[in-house]
Amino acid sequence: MKKSTLAASVIVALGAVWLGGAWYTGKVAEEEYVHQFELLNQNIQQSFSVKGLSVEVSHVAIERGLLSSKTRYDIVVKDPNKPESVFTLPFEGTLYHGPLPLNQLSQLNLVPTMFTSVDNLVQNDNTTSWFKAAKGENPLSINTTMNYQRQGAAKMHFAPVDISDEKDTWHLGKTNLTLDFTPQGIRQADMTADKLVYQEAETKTQVQFNNIKAMAEYQPIKEWDLLSTGQQWIAAGETNIEETDEQGKTNLLTVKNWKIDLNTVRKEAFLDFAMNLKLEGTQLNQIHFGDLNLNMAFNHLDGETLNQVLHAKFAQTEDAPLTDAEIALLRKFFDKQPQFAFHPMLTTQAGKLAADIDVAVATSDLATLSRGKIFNLFQHFIFKVNADKAALVEVASAAEQISSKVEKAQADRTAEMKVNDGLKNPIQQGILVDDGKQVKLDLVLENGELKLNGKVIPEEQVASILFLAAMSMGY
Repeated sequence: MKKSTLAASVIVALGAVWLGGAWYTGKVAEEEYVHQFELLNQNIQQSFSVKGLSVEVSHVAIERGLLSSKTRYDIVVKDPNKPESVFTLPFEGTLYHGPLPLNQLSQLNLVPTMFTSVDNLVQNDNTTSWFKAAKGENPLSINTTMNYQRQGAAKMHFAPVDISDEKDTWHLGKTNLTLDFTPQGIRQADMTADKLVYQEAETKTQVQFNNIKAMAEYQPIKEWDLLSTGQQWIAAGETNIEETDEQGKTNLLTVKNWKIDLNTVRKEAFLDFAMNLKLEGTQLNQIHFGDLNLNMAFNHLDGETLNQVLHAKFAQTEDAPLTDAEIALLRKFFDKQPQFAFHPMLTTQAGKLAADIDVAVATSDLATLSRGKIFNLFQHFIFKVNADKAALVEVASAAEQISSKVEKAQADRTAEMKVNDGLKNPIQQGILVDDGKQVKLDLVLENGELKLNGKVIPEEQVASILFLAAMSMGY
């Protein structure tokens, strides 16, 4: 047999195998494609149903072909309280069958894949305005890939849009959203957007976010349907907020970079929730205030009770008073001894201003207050302040420049005078300790006794001390 004949036979055989594989995987892909929409509906119903919305993927239809199939489906949004309010987003696309989908093969991608799909939003009465805002581009396309382990990703591409009316104008730049999924459903979402701009004509306010990024990964908790564990974060580059006051002066608040991190961890019957906020290069009208780092934690939260509290909250009508059952739930929640921690720190060129608040509740029995037993409400109580005096003066000077519209040199003199006057009484009374460069406050509950800077103080003086300390930090 000639080599050319043998090569041709091999090519024909491989082609036949590929066509046969595509036909077979087309059937499997069709079943899995529908199954993934069922899982998606479960995910979104869990997210939206308690918020008074019904969101679902419906009318899924597949027109089977040898190498690919035509697909159609609708995303339907309803308000159960307004049956006439129905918003439908129709999609049409192509489902390419494995093991080597045609659209991947054309790009020399030889990774075995169960299916890939390309779906595009269809123009109708509901979506015409979106198409118009996208200036001829398809506003939303979705590319989905699934492997033979039934894992994959759906990548959603949003075209830039401009939306405006008589009062507001919105611009959303190119945006991408990726949903990673497993056989159990969606597990992680990643989003990027190059720009978001909002303008309000009446107040001449403009808010602009650049280089927006976000990530959310979560693991649902079967027995607590409104709670989940996992990490989420959102960040942006330079962010500007510009407004014009009543005198016609334009004020510009700028943050160089910012990020918010969230993390929820389960510990048996309890959840620990942490949040971190970072603001870098904060300035108002080019007057610098420094970098803010704020850590918050809500720990030892009873999962079952918290889930019940959230159900009661979502079921509650606006401004409705708490029922006896809801009050009992809240008391039960606090009786489980949750902990709250708050650690803000502002860093300036001159130094740092930091605080440390850590409180764990012991009981919800507020009757202890009427008996003058404030300490009995807490399992532990920590309130600390550590402030560089130069940083206090720098922040006070920045505030003085803005409020009094004076030059920096004059603002510095005024700020130093105000800070020294404001600290004088708390230092003389022993509330604050001054070492020349820093002022400190250390208020700690130990063995049923409250110690201020190492000295035991009577319980009845606690409220006045905390008030004076807070007032002195305001300078």
